[in-house]
Amino acid sequence: MPFATDHPLWSPYRDLRSAGRRKMGEQEVFIAEGRILVEDLLRAGRAGHLVVHSVATTPALAEQLKPQMPSTAVLLVAPEEELHAVAGFPFHRGVLACAEVPPQPPEEALLSCDRLLVLPRLDDAENLGLLLRSAAALGLDGVLLGKGPDLWSRRTLRVSMGAAWRLPAWRMEEPGELLARWRGRGGEIVGAALGPGSEVAHSWQPAPRCALVLGPEGSGLDPAWLLRCDRRVVIPMAHAVDSLNVAAAGAILMYQMTGHREGI
Repeated sequence: MPFATDHPLWSPYRDLRSAGRRKMGEQEVFIAEGRILVEDLLRAGRAGHLVVHSVATTPALAEQLKPQMPSTAVLLVAPEEELHAVAGFPFHRGVLACAEVPPQPPEEALLSCDRLLVLPRLDDAENLGLLLRSAAALGLDGVLLGKGPDLWSRRTLRVSMGAAWRLPAWRMEEPGELLARWRGRGGEIVGAALGPGSEVAHSWQPAPRCALVLGPEGSGLDPAWLLRCDRRVVIPMAHAVDSLNVAAAGAILMYQMTGHREGI
């Protein structure tokens, strides 16, 4: 049956410009946007990895999406101008989806990771999305997050291209204690940092179990986090450039962490 845009099923899609996770009753949900991202979400839903509540789209795309819908999901259809009105801005990607925020994986799974990305603090959702996408593409085992943008924000999800639900991630206010427990099982913590004693990236040989720690975009790792690191690594700069964007630097260093693996 059709659902008018004033129906409660449409409520998670309203005023999306700066949307993070939202409440739907007692359940936290997130919104994915754009056909490529939504189709990946629907595959995860059909495989039982996520619970998809609904998909909101235009009549032109509805028939193509029907065969991809998980059994849990409802298809909501509205003309493009109504979709714009619900979202709160001119929305030209044609399709949105609403799914439950999954529970955080058990800490034991993090302690078993061999290749871990650690982000004690970030300030930008798009950088977080890019780092998640690179971590997933380069074969890291998981990501440990501290303070910063929501993993399930609209901007993070869009830039991550689905890595947010493909790659195990853990978030806590102060991730240092959990990282110390990980290190206690034979792991090495490597911080990306300028300064004396830092190894150049092209000669860095990661340990079999390695956690790469990246600092926020402007200030880098603070002294307390540098003290937690067993080693430091740096990417040499040319042409008087002082540093790379954290997402670009992270991709280079994650490739160095995993490039020896077959197929990477």
